[in-house]
Amino acid sequence: MANPQPLNFTIDDSSPVIRYTPNPTFAVNIFPDPLLNWSPVCGAIDASERCDDHSAHVTGLDGAKFALSFFGTGINLFGNLTLGTTFSMNIDGNTVSNGLSRGEGADSQILAKVSGLSPALHTLILTVKKGEDIRGLFTFDYAQVLVGNATSFNRTVIDAFSDQLRLGPAEPRYLESWNRYGGYNASVPDGVNFSSFRATDLVGANVYASFKGSTLFYYGPCYTASHAYTVSLDGGANSQPVQLNASVPFTQVVARCLRYYSGGLSTQISDSGSQIEHEILITNSQDKKWLTIHWLEMWDFQLVESTGISTGAS
Repeated sequence: MANPQPLNFTIDDSSPVIRYTPNPTFAVNIFPDPLLNWSPVCGAIDASERCDDHSAHVTGLDGAKFALSFFGTGINLFGNLTLGTTFSMNIDGNTVSNGLSRGEGADSQILAKVSGLSPALHTLILTVKKGEDIRGLFTFDYAQVLVGNATSFNRTVIDAFSDQLRLGPAEPRYLESWNRYGGYNASVPDGVNFSSFRATDLVGANVYASFKGSTLFYYGPCYTASHAYTVSLDGGANSQPVQLNASVPFTQVVARCLRYYSGGLSTQISDSGSQIEHEILITNSQDKKWLTIHWLEMWDFQLVESTGISTGAS
């Protein structure tokens, strides 16, 4: 890049990397009461439609929360508030918004804006505050992570059928459990087959890859029959696997589902003079439930340094 360009990405409400409290519990087409819990919903009219652009998490429960960790210099939250519902928000333990109060508004309005953070790992926690009207609801649609202004940027991908992925464990019953399935016409980057992905429903089946870069995205369809899995990154450095769940209560599929994300990874040069490699191991945790992979995406970039913090909402 000749001139610095803004670098950002979206985390949809349906992504398993967002941690909701209380944790929504549901069955197919049986949704939690939004006055008692978070209720994941899909606004697609036809059951055959993808829900990538139509999902949301809705709640009217006072004190309901969600948490999201990200690497970047800012974040914007999109959704809707009705009938006096407000929220508070903190990042890294520091309050950055005292909440909003407004009447019914259009879908996907900006709930909050935060910019000027240090380019580092941050954790956001949002808490819903109930208004006087019991019918008031908080709707969360998606987050836009503002990584920063990049002077250089490189994107690489590993497709689900690339030789760079290693399926396992190395036993016939595990290897044979991985099959090719038709895609859902997800929007994919260059180098990725949009029409096919891999999936297994055998507990213990896994997929491994090594990669270079400072940011990792793992994408695979999320739907009702996909469920619990773990992700381990860099073995000894992060030996405790992250537990995730990709199930949704609606019949539609989230095709471009961000199943895992990690930013701020080391890009140090090794003693041999090459950039160090990272490792990811993804393992299915539940038998007869589906673990999917469509592609891995890695970013490497150089940011312009900035200081100061600003927050706001509109």
